[in-house]
Amino acid sequence: MAPHFDSSATLSGTSLTIGCIEEVLKNVNGSQQTLISWSAEKIGVGQGFCSHIFRVKLTWQHDDTDGHKLPASVIVKVPTLTKVMNGMEEIEKDGNMTSMAEDKGKLFEIWLPIMHSNEKVSLTYLNGIHDEQLTVPKLYSSQDYREDKPGHGCLIMEDCSRGAPPNIFEGLSEAQLRQTIHALANIQAVSMDDDDILSKLIPSPDEFYNSFSSTVEGVTLQFDMMAPDLGFKDLFPEVKWIFEGETLLTIMQYPEKKGLQKVLTHGDLWGSNLLVDKDENGKPTGDLLSIIDWQTAHAGFVAEDLGRMLVTSMTGELRRQQTDNILRAYFDDLQKNLAKRGKNCSLTFETIKDAYDFNFPFAVAFFVMMVPLILTNPSLADESGKPAAHCVQALMLRAKLAMEDVLELKQLGRC
Repeated sequence: MAPHFDSSATLSGTSLTIGCIEEVLKNVNGSQQTLISWSAEKIGVGQGFCSHIFRVKLTWQHDDTDGHKLPASVIVKVPTLTKVMNGMEEIEKDGNMTSMAEDKGKLFEIWLPIMHSNEKVSLTYLNGIHDEQLTVPKLYSSQDYREDKPGHGCLIMEDCSRGAPPNIFEGLSEAQLRQTIHALANIQAVSMDDDDILSKLIPSPDEFYNSFSSTVEGVTLQFDMMAPDLGFKDLFPEVKWIFEGETLLTIMQYPEKKGLQKVLTHGDLWGSNLLVDKDENGKPTGDLLSIIDWQTAHAGFVAEDLGRMLVTSMTGELRRQQTDNILRAYFDDLQKNLAKRGKNCSLTFETIKDAYDFNFPFAVAFFVMMVPLILTNPSLADESGKPAAHCVQALMLRAKLAMEDVLELKQLGRC
């Protein structure tokens, strides 16, 4: 059957042709089947702040004689400044953060090529391990990012969109936490001291860390406006130091200072970057399908990702109660995975706890700076088009408790 489409047709806003997708999949799977029709839709509304994400559905000629079944759909991810700029402009509408889009736009022009490269490197490496327990999407093909060619730099990946992110406002369930910790420990055991991967990851530019302090004043005003009863006007000045570039860079230098082994670190591990299976009613279950969006991957240190995940994706009360138990579960899993791979574990639980506490201010600063952008997600809006009150309250309370805990850790000399 002949194809009923123009193989030179491109995905909207990209340089990727449908003919290229066909050839990539046929080459990867060693198949001679022919693509006869396709369709594409943008997905991930309110997610993937630095990318356009497409789900491309594919219909193949029904010829399985070669024994290689081709995927019925793939995900195509395209790095772009458009989405992040639109989000920043939406935030500016409250009048408190009028310089945010301009400042962040310049930063992301520098950072976007780095993010795309690091995601490509990370997924290529993890795919090459051939271990399903690593729970990352299969990468079929990738292009290098080109600043002179908008829409060039696509990743063609396995379609995991049958899953769904956990409900971050309710917080991760025990099963979701357990499976994510297991997957993270496995990934970090595999990558520990593996210079083949770690040397290829490009560090974030200093401008990224210095950008926090330039926008914190506007964030303070917005938090106080959205949750005036939570005392942010008094709280922000006490934690102002966690947004300073010097503080954040010192935290990132922690492995060298303490002689810790480096590991592949996701860098943005939270509920929206986890995909879990759905039950018959479409509700998220505890079965982790994939950890996605590796754009902020870097050579980091143990427990760094845990700080980000616990601050953003658990209620503050539950995080306070369960942090030590979660760190212990991670440490136990890390030890087992290192032993399975014949690696020595020189870490102790106290090392993990120290690293978590030292990194905690960075996790909090990152979360606080992201809250305004998270609340621009259309799916969180009420009938008036504004962020629903319960969503605002949940995130604001989570931020308040985390900021209070930073102060306590500082008083104890832990960070």
